[in-house]
Amino acid sequence: MKLLAIVFAFALIAAACGDDDDAQPAAEPAAEPAAEPAAATLADNPDEGFTSDTIKVGWMGDLTGPTASSQAFNAHGSEAYFECANEDGDVLGRKWEFLAEDDLYSPENAAVNFTKLTEDDNILGLVGMGGSAITTQLQSDVERLNLPVIGPSQTIDIQFNGDQFFHNLAHYGDMADIAAGQIAGDVDGLENAVVMGISLEVPSGTEYAAYVEDSILKGGGTYVDTLFVSIGATEVTAQMVALQDAIDNQGVNYVTLHGSPGTALVVTTGMSDAGITETPIVGIHGIAANSVWTEGPADVTDQMYAAHSFLPSNNATEASADLARCAALVGHEGEELVINFAHGYLNAYVFHQAVLRAAEGGEVSRNAVTEALKGTFDTMGLSCPIDWTNGQHSPCGAAFSLDPATGGMVPANPFTFYDEVFDGLYGIEIG
Repeated sequence: MKLLAIVFAFALIAAACGDDDDAQPAAEPAAEPAAEPAAATLADNPDEGFTSDTIKVGWMGDLTGPTASSQAFNAHGSEAYFECANEDGDVLGRKWEFLAEDDLYSPENAAVNFTKLTEDDNILGLVGMGGSAITTQLQSDVERLNLPVIGPSQTIDIQFNGDQFFHNLAHYGDMADIAAGQIAGDVDGLENAVVMGISLEVPSGTEYAAYVEDSILKGGGTYVDTLFVSIGATEVTAQMVALQDAIDNQGVNYVTLHGSPGTALVVTTGMSDAGITETPIVGIHGIAANSVWTEGPADVTDQMYAAHSFLPSNNATEASADLARCAALVGHEGEELVINFAHGYLNAYVFHQAVLRAAEGGEVSRNAVTEALKGTFDTMGLSCPIDWTNGQHSPCGAAFSLDPATGGMVPANPFTFYDEVFDGLYGIEIG
């Protein structure tokens, strides 16, 4: 397997971006090969997930609750990577042990699961932590334990208060810029945009709406208001009345959408039922799920996009074949076509690279892996180059929609199309 040939040779080769250069992120510079430290020279560290025969890695998020339609794929992608790696050999004389905990999008459950993973299971790090309310409440504990966390499924400002959260998913501010870039292209300039936001009623929903408003106003457009949808809502009648009124009386010509795939299905169905089928939508990364297009009303989804930072297997990347093979290995056939599966898969691969770099220094610990993550990483073409040398996120992405021919998500424009709209400015006032 090409992936493991890269890993076990410890040559972090630059990602090949495939034959379709217009759709792919830019290629990465090659890194110098690193020699494998002898496993026998590495001391066990069972209190931090590095035992004599295993390396324990955790994931926590919503596997069966209201946002599982987005987050569960992320866990499946990481599971698939680690199982494939175990099938093809050892790393540092050890096998990966992947431990996933379901919080059902409940902060109370998440607190229990976090304690279990970090104090009972003694994981080395996390390759996923879902839910903005959950990362907000646990941020101080993550810092206290010096626990490395790669790729939470949302990117809110509180995660930049410390050094532990590392994102290969664009920040909400960048995703708002992607939305603005897509809107500008569709309405012949952002100055012609009149936008209304619809957000899930959670901290990240408020934050994302503020970033969208900021991006639209900076481009000379008009932002009318934000309509909020409660978690678990099954109808949005009141919001549709407000949206129709804004279309009729304020000229709204675009909708931005925040939330999970479940939220998107409720909103798109509500728009279809209300006859609001001429107003295009651009959503946040949680909306970029195949199910929104396959299960949602075509009269709305045929002009809908969602921002994301990863390319699933139907796009030409170095990892495409392995995504499919590893998905099948763990019983998730077909999920390789889902963006969030590719995200989880890449999180695991980057964590693998970081563990190897930590081992070069003679110690595998939470602190050593955290320090090892402060660098550049191969992505196998699944995203743009990762560089966490001086920051904790990698700003790239595109607006995606479903490709009926392959059944997977594809970018509406090349990743580079949106580069000019990224401003990299965060910490917006939302109070």
